[in-house]
Amino acid sequence: MIRVLFCLSLSILLGACSVLPEPTPVALYRLPPSGQPPAAEVRKGTQLAALRLARPATTDALGGNRLLVLTADHRYQAYPRARWAAPMPLLWRDWLLDAFWRDGRVARLSSDGDGLQAGLELGGVLRALNVEMREGGPVAVIRYDARLVDSGSRRILASRRFEAQAPMAGPAEAEAVAALGRAADRLARELIDWSLAQGMTKDLR
Repeated sequence: MIRVLFCLSLSILLGACSVLPEPTPVALYRLPPSGQPPAAEVRKGTQLAALRLARPATTDALGGNRLLVLTADHRYQAYPRARWAAPMPLLWRDWLLDAFWRDGRVARLSSDGDGLQAGLELGGVLRALNVEMREGGPVAVIRYDARLVDSGSRRILASRRFEAQAPMAGPAEAEAVAALGRAADRLARELIDWSLAQGMTKDLR
């Protein structure tokens, strides 16, 4: 395990100290597509009419497209030759939108970028979408403070923190992306069920 931690730190530090132009090529990653299975059965009365997903707020560090590692002394480092294909808030919103589509229990889905109306909006704050260095080894962590909002009155109907973790199989950037994908799937299962349960309390039909 010490060797894994050393390799992960070394792969980051080798690119962090250079004052030369950024090395090329830089690998662009997306979160692996959601493995969220379709709901077993979508019965009348169990489907949410409409939901709009909003881009989450976040800190400056998580607002860019760097693949980040939070070290044991609470500093962010980044894989030098890896980038997300989009800024993290946009990446997370679009990934969640796909997960909701795959689940199939929302009749009409949209995002805040579409300019469409929906009775409910799911947004919140993205607190973590990164690797964390732990005593037992590097772990992928996603932490999302979700808010379900009435789009008309802007009243918060429900809020909850969701967090999921997944251990990394190795120190490389590809293993980090794969582990974040597994964490995202775990979080999405809880988030979707919660959103549906809370949203069904409001009559949108």
